[in-house]
Amino acid sequence: MAVTTALGLNTGFLAMGSDGMSQEQDKRVERSRRLLMESLLALMAEKPYARISVANICQHSGVARPTFYLHFGSKDDLLRGYIGQMFMAFYQQIDPYLTRSLDADPMIATLMFRQWSDNAEFARLLVQADVEALMLSEFKRYVRRVIERFADAHQLAVADSGRLDYVIDFLTGASFMVIVRWIREDFPITAEEMGALYADLVRPGLLQVLLAGRL
Repeated sequence: MAVTTALGLNTGFLAMGSDGMSQEQDKRVERSRRLLMESLLALMAEKPYARISVANICQHSGVARPTFYLHFGSKDDLLRGYIGQMFMAFYQQIDPYLTRSLDADPMIATLMFRQWSDNAEFARLLVQADVEALMLSEFKRYVRRVIERFADAHQLAVADSGRLDYVIDFLTGASFMVIVRWIREDFPITAEEMGALYADLVRPGLLQVLLAGRL
């Protein structure tokens, strides 16, 4: 499928552990999940996400509906799986930068924007109006994970989880709006330039809050 070739579909999240399954069963499971994801992305390139049904995905992929529901509860779960894999790859990339210094290396921001530009076709699909809420929800989970990882790695106490929620909401909303604009304007400046701008805007205030023990 042309769209998945353009997206460079990463099927890592599609693979299942062996856990008692035969190698042949494992391959069939991975193939079904990959076909379903490829079909959802192809359909998203053709029409709004809201107009895509599980039946459409199954018909396009050739995977039976019972098989779909064996792996996913809904089309949202299917899309979340791919978004989650994308965020996990980002999380693994930035972990060394998160944990080695209290300075919160600006490279973290550059890697965030580079991830989106490296997956430009997929990114354009995700900024459709009817996908934004799902995308924002997933993005928020990973902002929380990054902040909590930074605090844990550097033994920064967080006494007020309510205040931390405000910090996470602020970072999620600001980051998401900037990323969406950048994607919709077709990446007018480089990921490195965006990363530097973002780090200049966000990093000083965030570090002040975290390092001053104000949470």
